[in-house]
Amino acid sequence: MKARAVAEEVLLMLLWAGDKLTRPTLTNLTESYETWEWRNGLRRQLPRMEQRQLLAREQRGNDLVFQLTQLGRLEALGGKDVVTRWERSWDGRWRQVLFDLPVRQTPVRMRLWRWLRENGFGYLQQSVWIHPDPVGEVLAALREFQDDVESFVVMEARCCAGYENEAIVAGAWDLAEINKRYEGYLRTVSLSTREMARLRAEPAMLARWLRTERQAWRYALAVDPLLPRVLWPSNYQGQAAWEARCHCYRALAALFD
Repeated sequence: MKARAVAEEVLLMLLWAGDKLTRPTLTNLTESYETWEWRNGLRRQLPRMEQRQLLAREQRGNDLVFQLTQLGRLEALGGKDVVTRWERSWDGRWRQVLFDLPVRQTPVRMRLWRWLRENGFGYLQQSVWIHPDPVGEVLAALREFQDDVESFVVMEARCCAGYENEAIVAGAWDLAEINKRYEGYLRTVSLSTREMARLRAEPAMLARWLRTERQAWRYALAVDPLLPRVLWPSNYQGQAAWEARCHCYRALAALFD
C-alpha cells in the first residue's frame, strides 16, 4: 500500500509538471525535489510503474524520458476522469434498478447495495436505485435474476409532467454530504504563498501534503456520482474543487521551474 501511494504521488507530479518531471535526471530537477524523490524511492518505483503500464519510457538522445500512459493518467486523477464524466451526454432517461430479494438471499442483497453505491447509483428506496447511464454491468452481474421479474428488474423511465430531474437528483443522492467533502478538500488545497514556498523547501512536508491531498480528493469522489453537467444541482461544489486542484498542482509544478 505504501509503494502504491508513492507511485500515485509521482504520477500526480508527472501529470501536472509535464516535461520537467517526465525527465527525472540529476540536472533538470531541483535539489530539494531530488531529495524528495530519492527519499520516497522514485527510482525504484519507475520500473514498477512501467510493469503496471502506468508509465512508458523512451530514449531521446542522451535522455531517458518517461511519459504517462492513459492508465497512468487515470490513476493520477484518482481513478476517475471527472471532466470526461461531467461532459458526457445524457439521453434524458433514468435507469431504475428495482428488486425485492428473498430474506434467504440477504448476502446477495448486501453485495448488490455495495455494488450500486460504489458505481454511483442513487438511492430512492432500499429496493429502488437509479442511474442516468445504461446499466449493462448490473445486468451482467445479476443475470441469475433476469428471468425472475418479481425479485429483480431494470427499467428505463423519464420524468412525467410536473416532476423535475432536479428533484430526482436531490432525492437520490446526499448532496449535502457530497458538498461537505468537497468543501473539506478545498480547505486542503487552499495554500498561501508562504505555505507553497515551504513545500518546495521541505521535501518531507511536500510528501505529506501530497498524501493528504490525494486522500481528500478520493474521499470526496467516493460519494459523488459525477452526474452529467445537465443534471448538476445549482450548489454543486465539484467543479470548484476540481478547478482548485488544477490551480494548486500547476502552482506546485511552477515552483520547480
